Amino acid sequence: MANPTASERTVYVGIGLVFALLVGGYFIYEIGGVVLAFLLSVLFSIIFGAPVNYLARRGLPRAWGVLAIIAALLVVLWLFGLALAPAIAEQSRQLAEDLPALLEEALALANRVRGFFGLDTPIRPDAESLSNVGREFLTGSAVSTAAGVGLTVATVGSLGLVVVISTIYLVVQPEPWVNGFVSLFPAGWRQRVRELLGMIYHTIQRWFLGQLAAMTFIGILWAVSLSVIGVPFALLLGIFAGLISFVPFVGAIVSVVIPVVLALVSDPITAVWVVLAFVVIQQLEGNVLQPIVMSQAVDLHPAMVVFALVVMGTLFGFVGIFLAVPLAAAVQVLVRELWVKRMDRMGTDPEPPPQEPEKRDPPGFVRRALRALRRSSHKDPAP
Repeated sequence: MANPTASERTVYVGIGLVFALLVGGYFIYEIGGVVLAFLLSVLFSIIFGAPVNYLARRGLPRAWGVLAIIAALLVVLWLFGLALAPAIAEQSRQLAEDLPALLEEALALANRVRGFFGLDTPIRPDAESLSNVGREFLTGSAVSTAAGVGLTVATVGSLGLVVVISTIYLVVQPEPWVNGFVSLFPAGWRQRVRELLGMIYHTIQRWFLGQLAAMTFIGILWAVSLSVIGVPFALLLGIFAGLISFVPFVGAIVSVVIPVVLALVSDPITAVWVVLAFVVIQQLEGNVLQPIVMSQAVDLHPAMVVFALVVMGTLFGFVGIFLAVPLAAAVQVLVRELWVKRMDRMGTDPEPPPQEPEKRDPPGFVRRALRALRRSSHKDPAP
């Protein structure tokens, strides 16, 4: 039998890759909880590995470094709660008391909008259906639903405990995991595998720093802006906007909907100010924060981010959305290093696309700090 040609081998390899992807996708779907716990453990180990590596370079054992980071996080959370917990509790209590009236006013506003557009059928709450919901909640079906939820909560709790333990072991002793993974490849490839792991490690670290800065920036500006404008529950809405901003694009839209509705209920002019504040915050984040921090983080195409959000959200729900961007960044590193650069070495493009303009450098002191961070990060071993 004649040996296959190069084109035939390429076809065979392509068919094998498609088959492997299908089998791998089915396998991941069947053990989604285990895969989710593994991905979360790797992500958290990379995030917490950076400060632990910093302390280890200064002579502190890694186990003590983990304890120091955990203690520092607890202190930060305690100070945060000490400063903001009373205001958050007060606004939460007030929101719970005002929620029925706010819903009625929002319903009246919706009916006025429908009337404005010539829709004659008003929106009315169905008291009988609400009472049926209440009765169903007290029936055996609701009890069985609660039992199912309890089982799910128990499963989530056990997987969460696995994530915590695995993360601690990965951070305290990263070398056995890295060396064991690298040893699965031929000896001639191992140096390249280590380089790729290091690239993914530093990419995800930069993503986390940029995302943390963006969430803090948006949360503070939203809380201050809504407080100045006079929108109720400004602190709660600011915290919510900062937390939801970790979902690209969608988080920004969701964060502005509730303040606009609250403003429309009280005063339509206030809603205009809320929209203007939203535009200003988005412009500041895009033109000030991104050149300073996010340009040093992850540069992903918006379509790729949306596709990653849809895929991971479909596979793993809300937690999958949290994992979507760092996983997409890791895939981008692999595609660029393993495929794109290889294709570039195979010839010269006669009509290359125009080069994009270089990103504007951040201010001097920020540039020096980021440069020092990059120098220190390149000394960190990948977990």
